[in-house]
Amino acid sequence: MFIIIIAGINHFFDGEFEFPSFLGENNQKTVDGEVSVYFLDVDQGDSILIVTEEKTVLIDAGERDQGENVIADLQKYDVSTIDYIIATHPHSDHIGGFPDVFSYAAESDNLNIKNVIMPDLPDSKVPTTRTYEKFLDGIEANNISPQFLDSTMEIDLGSAVITLLPPQGTDYSSLNDYSICAYLDCKDTTFFFTGDAEKEEEEDLIEAGLINRKADILKAGHHGSRTSSSESLLEIISPKYAVISCGTDNSYGHPHKEAVSRLENYCDKIYRTDLEGTIICTVNQDGVEWSFDK
Repeated sequence: MFIIIIAGINHFFDGEFEFPSFLGENNQKTVDGEVSVYFLDVDQGDSILIVTEEKTVLIDAGERDQGENVIADLQKYDVSTIDYIIATHPHSDHIGGFPDVFSYAAESDNLNIKNVIMPDLPDSKVPTTRTYEKFLDGIEANNISPQFLDSTMEIDLGSAVITLLPPQGTDYSSLNDYSICAYLDCKDTTFFFTGDAEKEEEEDLIEAGLINRKADILKAGHHGSRTSSSESLLEIISPKYAVISCGTDNSYGHPHKEAVSRLENYCDKIYRTDLEGTIICTVNQDGVEWSFDK
């Protein structure tokens, strides 16, 4: 079932690698062409599919039991090539579904994965979990050499530009704060993706000058946790819309009312995957169109 709302607001290792450039402070790219961003309903987890007229990006893939659902969504939305997989950080609710996606790509001609980008973790923070091992095995099965992000990177997606922001600290207590964050610029609309970044990483990115401009649409950090989407972040991003990815009646109580209250002070509308299902935001010459796939 699709519901549509319209809001009018203004290659690494396969021979296709383009050396990254960098966005200067407060420099916003304007790119023509339609872009669709799918905030996939993966229950209590994160998965975001970005489809431009030239490239496709998959950010995270939900929990271990969500891999088949992510594959089904890729098929539903006619994705046969993923140019970039971005694993924001190695918690199972973000990378758990990737092993199934990697296995499908390795065994089928229906999906090709070109590049994988992940945070450059300190040795002491590298997980030893079976989920992480299977994630790495899946990358190897597709003959991909992963890129460990240690500096800001801008990637041209044709009708959009995504700018990846690496975590700034080396001694965070939580893996959440090693999340890759990103700006996505398309036409006159900007998204900001957070992974599970919490207040400590948010503050470090702000201090480093990497979170430095507004974004129309915010993917709220850490499933709407009270420890994310801080006032400092919201003051800079000043989003018109927020999207919260969380599971129905999840045991964590996400989204927390404190985070929702902060978001409501800025946002005209807050969308939630537990209520709307997959949330689709399409940016074209007419503005921003929201639709929902339950």
